[in-house]
Amino acid sequence: MRYLVLLFLLPLIGFSQENSPKPKSRWYIKAAVGYGTKGLLPQEFTVKSISPSNTSLKVTEGSIQDMTNNIDSTGQRSLVHDTYSKGFNYLLAFGVKLPSRIGLELGVLWLQGGKIKSHSVIEGNTLLGPSAVMDVSTYSRGLAILPAVTYDFPLGTNWFIQGRFGLSIPVAGAIYHDVELNGPNSFLGNSTAKITSETKPTFSLGINGGLGLHRRLGQHFEIFAGITGQHMSLFGKSLQITRYDLTINGFTINQLNDLTATTYDNEINFVTELNQNSNNTEINSNTDLSKPKDELRVSSPFSNIGFGIGMNFLFGKN
Repeated sequence: MRYLVLLFLLPLIGFSQENSPKPKSRWYIKAAVGYGTKGLLPQEFTVKSISPSNTSLKVTEGSIQDMTNNIDSTGQRSLVHDTYSKGFNYLLAFGVKLPSRIGLELGVLWLQGGKIKSHSVIEGNTLLGPSAVMDVSTYSRGLAILPAVTYDFPLGTNWFIQGRFGLSIPVAGAIYHDVELNGPNSFLGNSTAKITSETKPTFSLGINGGLGLHRRLGQHFEIFAGITGQHMSLFGKSLQITRYDLTINGFTINQLNDLTATTYDNEINFVTELNQNSNNTEINSNTDLSKPKDELRVSSPFSNIGFGIGMNFLFGKN
């Protein structure tokens, strides 16, 4: 008898299973704000800047060196270890949560990089004279595309941890340098110079990831907070001088047109190697001054460790 009862119940069980709610995909929009720092990253992340030449007032005749800070009067220097991606970032993303707890996401991030500063005494520069001082302030601004995969680890009805892994693809932006030189004992007299430059990067690719604690608020909202990390370096494509003001004994001269009369004087083209055909007067006597100077490319650190908070708005009902 019990087998006959079970036989009659099987269709009802199957019908109830077919009509029970099933998980479905949910589309969402995400808005978040974060803050990145160098954190515990190793110290090879050193920021670079142009150091003035001993024999020329032209900026492009200087050399690109690690930014340093003087720590004592004996000439001992400390390198400036920092990342250009420190500071605030703002993310707007569109994604989908699949029934398998896996998600796909495409975000747009704006970086409002914080300033990196150094103060150093330049000894041995015959042009600027003894006790010349260089102050540098550099920062970045940029837009990046962040495609990513996510996975939700449930902690209960309304709480879950989300893991995230993706790519960092910069699409616009630049690195800016503000340099101020002060040579009180230069051969010209008491001299100061204010120089600004802008560096454009080549195409670069990085990776990023994070872990966030999420809280559901009803059918359509989630709030979250988490930690993030990124590994990326940008290589310079070109550098352009945008300002050069020189003051000698209190008399200010706008030198952008005078000392940067040719393209060679105010632009640098970064290359992977220098040879006898490179557009560089130090190794090529046939240098074309109507073209940018060729210089070995440098990398700029954009790795970071940070944290962020945000909110998701989910479409439809689950």
